[in-house]
Amino acid sequence: MMKKNAQAILEYTILLIIIIASLIIMRYYLRNTLAGKLRDSADSIGQGEVYRPYIGGTKINKDMVENR
Repeated sequence: MMKKNAQAILEYTILLIIIIASLIIMRYYLRNTLAGKLRDSADSIGQGEVYRPYIGGTKINKDMVENR
């Protein structure tokens, strides 16, 4: 009886490890999917333009762009 009980505990532990590992792996796919959807939404709002911090109203930024 004790041997069957130990085997059941071992099987549940292995099953739990597999489920946790699959959730950890799926987290990366979900994160990349959400980031892609967010990027697509931001591109549609900004008409496909990329944020460029060096283009601005200060003289330093204008000199940097002109010297390129």
